[in-house]
This record gives sequence, C-alpha cells and structure tokens, in this order.
Amino acid sequence: MQDYAHELLKSNPGSTVVVGVDADQKFDKFYVCFGALKNGFNGGCRQVVGVDGCHLKGPFGGVLLTALGIDPNNNIYPVAYAVVGKEMRVTWEWFLRLLKSDLGVVRDDQWCFISDKQKGLVQAFEEVFPASDHRFCVRHLHSNLKNAGFRGLAFKNCLWKAARATTLNEFKLCMKQMSVLDKTAAEWFNDKPPTQWSRSHFKTDIKCDVLLNNCCETFNSNILEAREKPIVTMLEWIREYLMRRLQENRDRAELKWTGVICPRIVKIIEKNVEKSADCIPIKADSSYYQLNCFDGSQHSVDLDKRSCSCRKWNLNGIPCKHACSAILCKGDDPIKYVNECYSVASYKNVYKTAIMPMVGRDLWTATQFIPPLPPNFGRGAGRPPKSRRREPDEIVSKQKKIGKGKPQNRLKRVQKTVKCSKCGKEKHNARRCPLKNLQEDTQVTDAFSQVIQEIKEKEAHESKKRRVRLNI
Repeated sequence: MQDYAHELLKSNPGSTVVVGVDADQKFDKFYVCFGALKNGFNGGCRQVVGVDGCHLKGPFGGVLLTALGIDPNNNIYPVAYAVVGKEMRVTWEWFLRLLKSDLGVVRDDQWCFISDKQKGLVQAFEEVFPASDHRFCVRHLHSNLKNAGFRGLAFKNCLWKAARATTLNEFKLCMKQMSVLDKTAAEWFNDKPPTQWSRSHFKTDIKCDVLLNNCCETFNSNILEAREKPIVTMLEWIREYLMRRLQENRDRAELKWTGVICPRIVKIIEKNVEKSADCIPIKADSSYYQLNCFDGSQHSVDLDKRSCSCRKWNLNGIPCKHACSAILCKGDDPIKYVNECYSVASYKNVYKTAIMPMVGRDLWTATQFIPPLPPNFGRGAGRPPKSRRREPDEIVSKQKKIGKGKPQNRLKRVQKTVKCSKCGKEKHNARRCPLKNLQEDTQVTDAFSQVIQEIKEKEAHESKKRRVRLNI
C-alpha cells in the first residue's frame, strides 16, 4: 500500500494520499484526492459537495466513502474517495477533515453539502463544518416517512410538493395540506428543519437547488465492477476511470461544443422559453416586469438583479419561465442572463488538468515502510448482492424501450395478496374456490333432479293417455 501511495504522489504531484494502519499494523484506511481534481473543482465548480458511502464486495469488505461535486454542465465531478472499515463518526470526521484541507475551505458557511444522513455523518458535519448548509436527500426522507407509518401516494406527493416549493407561502400551504391528511405526519417534520430539504428555505448564493443525492448514487453505480475487486486493484480501476472521464469531457468540450453555455443548461432554457407562453409580460421600466400567468399567479422580475419573485431564478441562476417571458418581451436572448457558473469557459477550466498515467506494479519504487497486514473489516457470509435494494415505488434507473418509442421508466412490481373473485377470501383464486365446486355439485344435483322430474311427468302423461283410451 505504501508503494502504491508513493507512485500516486510521484506520477501526480500535488495530490493527497493518506495510508492508515491500526495498532496491530493492519490496514485501516486509504484516502485519495488527485491534484487535478482539486484544481478542477476550485476552478469552476460550485461550492456544493455530495457525500456518500457504499459497501465493498471484495474479499476484505469495507466501505468506500466518496465526495462529489457538480460541474458547469450539471454532471457529477468526483473530488475525493477513501477506503475505511465502517461508516461511523470517527471515519467520517477523518474523511471530512482531509476533504476540508484539500478544497481549501476557509468559510464553511459558504458551502453546501448533500447526504443521505448516514451513520455518524450528522455529528461529523457538526464538528468539521458547523456553519455549512447540510441538505438531506428527499428520497431518503420519504423512505423515513414511510417507516414512521405514513404510507401512501398522498403523503408522498405532499412531501415532494413541499420540497419543490420555492416560496415561503407555498411551503406553508403544502404543510397545511399535510396536516389535513394527518396532523401527526405534519408534526413528524418538527425536528427536521426545512433548510435541509425544501427549496423555499435554501440560500440563493450557491446557485444549486438539487433535492437528491443522485451524484453519489450515479458514481457508486459506475464503479460497481470495481467494488468487487481487491483494494489495490479497485483503487487502480477507479483511477483509470477518472483519468478517462476527465479526458473524454475535455475533448467533448473542445471539439463539439461551440456555444457559450453548456448544452444541458441550454435545454433547460429552451423548455422555460416554451413554458413562457403561459405568461403575459407587462413592462414597468427597462428592468422591471410584471408577469400575469394563466394559472392566476402574478410575479415580478428584475432583470438587472437577475431575480424573480418565484425564486427559481435566484436559486439556480437559470432564468425561469417568468424571466424568459420578460427577456423575450425586451427583445433579448435568455442565454445572456444565465449565471457564469454554467459557461463553457468554466467547464473547460474544470477539465483542463489531467490525471497522469502510472507505471505497472513491477516498476514501482520500493519504499522502506513495513507493509501493513491484511485488514479485518469483516464481510458477510454468502455471495454479496450486486445491486442495492430498491423501494417498491422507486423508479428503476435502467430504462427499457417499448416498441419504437422513447425509453420509459418502469416501477418495481409490488407483490399483492391473491383474493378470490367469487368468495372474496385470500390464499386461493376463483378457479380453486371451494364455493365454486359446491355450486358445481349443486348444479349437477339440480340438473339430475330436473331430469327425474321430467321423466316422472312424461310417465304420468302416458299413463293418463292409456286411461283415456280404456274409458273410450
């Protein structure tokens, strides 16, 4: 491990590599943050970092801690990763202190972190980043809400509506609707500050309104193959993956992108321009506009301050439909009003540095350190699962094309208890229903009785005819 760490520092100067051992000289932890990733993040990424941990499925077990940012094209940007034994407060504090040093965080009140509220992570943030914004993934918040006993589509829709609300009045209305559904459900959010999960309480200087920790989930799924390998092999796989990713994104921006704003942001602008047809702009002066919308809402836009009363433009730095309507009324291009953090120049600045290649293991420089003993992280019995367990109402990431149409998301099938359509009881269907067999037996008996009755009536009729002939 020390030889590998020495080669990483030798081939990539400016990187941070830390090897840790326990009291028994067993391998304990390993931290990597390449100099290219540090320079790229500080060169154009917003001060938003998502952190997460995923279990390793190799022969030694353990957990991989990751920290990822968001690049100007709203794609994931890996910053640092570490191998530890368990997810707990001590390991998270160790990881976050190294991350704070590498990113050069001076004022943590200007930073925002997103997580799934893992074990010990909240306490670690309170210790290392006490003044920073700490957002929680809304999907995991909904999972906790279901575990608390508040299930159903109504609770889910109300929660997401409150999370997507951008104004304080809209948020209060959503929470009032939650209270109407169940007063206890609304009280469940009392110890969960809305600054951690609702856009209505997010700061506007960070220019990020994400509600999910999808950046970490995406990275964990991309390195799924590596998580089954031994530690050094896995670290090399991740290094090569990051090296290729930086190079591919760099070439894509240099050879294919000709605009001023990144392509994904341009698509968002185009959608907002289409939605702006629902707004009627009224010009107050060269900067202020009033927007009357078809849904009955009314908003004001200030083009000089680049703000809208709906706060969507303030939160993410991308003109909303109200702002696009005002800009088009002025005869200007909405692209000019997009925040500079989404520019192609910032994107190229993020990916201009590269992770340098390394030589093979047979050419590594031998260090004087004593090699650590194999770790004792502990791995569960049996074959480790390759994919994580999903919620019944969670949308599957894999998309399947139906016919010639666009790929559609498929929900996981929920197993339901079979009920009989005849008697309404469980554990059997109408084909095996005892009531059906009883009815069939009754029908046979009735049919047999009817035949006997017809025979008797026929015999009585014949007998009556004979008596009539004899009397004649």
